[in-house]
Amino acid sequence: MTRSTFLTLAAIPALLLAVSGCSASAPAAEPTSSVAAPEAATEPLTSVPAGDADWECGHASALMGIQFRTEWELANGVIDQAAFDARAAALVDSWTSLPTGESDVTAALRAAMTEAAQGIGPENPDFSVATQQLVSACDAAGSITIVSALPEMGG
Repeated sequence: MTRSTFLTLAAIPALLLAVSGCSASAPAAEPTSSVAAPEAATEPLTSVPAGDADWECGHASALMGIQFRTEWELANGVIDQAAFDARAAALVDSWTSLPTGESDVTAALRAAMTEAAQGIGPENPDFSVATQQLVSACDAAGSITIVSALPEMGG
């Protein structure tokens, strides 16, 4: 590297500091914001919007999707039985503790929640029937349910 190249490279940081209005010795200014802080929520975050089928069907979609992907992962050797059992237990807990509102799908959601307490797998065909009825109730209310696949499942 020539001396002029070195001096040019050494001058770039100093030039950048000068152009930006900063100096190496001045302390950074404290950032200020003119945006007001959001007000604290008046309702708990777990409350269900009254009459919101989309909210309830969205939660059911998420749980049905996790179950679908978990069953596929076990069947394809991605997870072992212990991992499957742990996820299944978490799903049962999630199903049985969902907050519910008062929408056109609430009764079907509560029926699925009740059946989930007895198990969510093939050992409890009533849970499968209850989730199918929930999907039908969601469709009738104009709220679709979506169960997505992992990329390796073709999704």
